[in-house]
Amino acid sequence: MMKHYFKQAIQLLRENKLLSVISILGTALAICMIMVIVILYIVNTAGFKPEVNRGRSYYFNSVMSEGKEDGRRISYGNIGLPFIHECCYPLKSAELVTAVIRDDWSKQSAASMDGRNSYNSRIIETDPAFWKFFDFDFIGGAPFTQANFESGIREAVLSESVARVLFGSEQAVGKDIKLDFTVFRVCGVVKDISRFAKKAYADIWIPYTATPAYNTSWNEGIGGLFNCYVMLKEGCSRNDLKRDVDERVRLYNSKLSDCRAKIFDQPNSQVEEWMFDSNSGLEMTVAKVYLRYAIILFVLLLVPALNLSGITLSRMRKRIAELGVRRAFGATKGNIIGQVLMENLVLTLIGGLLGFCLSFVAMWLLRDWLLVTSLGEAGLSMNMLNGYVFLAALFFCLVMNLMSAGIPAWRVSRVDITKSING
Repeated sequence: MMKHYFKQAIQLLRENKLLSVISILGTALAICMIMVIVILYIVNTAGFKPEVNRGRSYYFNSVMSEGKEDGRRISYGNIGLPFIHECCYPLKSAELVTAVIRDDWSKQSAASMDGRNSYNSRIIETDPAFWKFFDFDFIGGAPFTQANFESGIREAVLSESVARVLFGSEQAVGKDIKLDFTVFRVCGVVKDISRFAKKAYADIWIPYTATPAYNTSWNEGIGGLFNCYVMLKEGCSRNDLKRDVDERVRLYNSKLSDCRAKIFDQPNSQVEEWMFDSNSGLEMTVAKVYLRYAIILFVLLLVPALNLSGITLSRMRKRIAELGVRRAFGATKGNIIGQVLMENLVLTLIGGLLGFCLSFVAMWLLRDWLLVTSLGEAGLSMNMLNGYVFLAALFFCLVMNLMSAGIPAWRVSRVDITKSING
């Protein structure tokens, strides 16, 4: 039966070429627009190297200092290392905790020792846990060790692009570079990563103990230069993490004399980081943002589905006698509806496949708008896209098919058998 429906659908494609082209293109454009949104959502929230643990990752980006007595706001910004040592590193519900100093808006000059080659680099200052938190591919060498980190030894991990510019190849381990005239020894080289991996992205990574600024803090250690990333322990929930950190902040505040720290609803999940970074605003909840995207997707499906529904109904009216004969020989209304849906599904899947391919073309053509992050333009690669992209494309094809062919199929199935045969 399915094979018969498929052959019937192919025959309809040949008989009604203009309507078929319109149906396929209408479906393709709708799926294209939807898949652009889905792809952007997935590359910003789903795990891919090196940010393979996004589903368990939570982030502390800022802290507010206020007066203990009057509640007056004193400062709001990055986190101090004393606060991280007391409230983040010891978290029982965390499998890993890493602290980083990063500046997304400025770069530092990295140069070869002879000064002939240089590279304006984004630099992350971090700790050894960073290399367990993120899954980098090392081309050579290894990350700095805990012992070297604690000793403040000046070591650096380079991206392959930086290594090629400074040394002509990725073979840079053991060589020296200058970061703003301070000498660092290269201990490792990693493959370049996408700017969509914003938490891990940099050109050079160094231990924060190798620079004197890491001890800078204010307001009794609350404020400072750091962000903090936490990987949730298996078996623990976000609520467990929130209770854990709230208790540690309470204990930390009890030891302070004039200030107290407030972290509000932090830590943020990966989804929240992307949504709020996309100017949704902290006043927006995740549920509201999801609702907004759901409405957009519904409209993108509804408008073309209504147009395609009229085309499908027009096509079915030409076959009303044929369907009447099927009813006369015992076909049920369910059989008729199933036939119309299955025949239309072939058109929808062809249009969906075309739309899926067009979505990547659209992403490339609009890359200056869609693929720009706070770190600059980011490219797409297939390892960033998982099975959810293809499942989403199939799902929206099925929804489009149901919306565009469901009503025509229902109306055709209700036509009286005698009227159907008489046309």
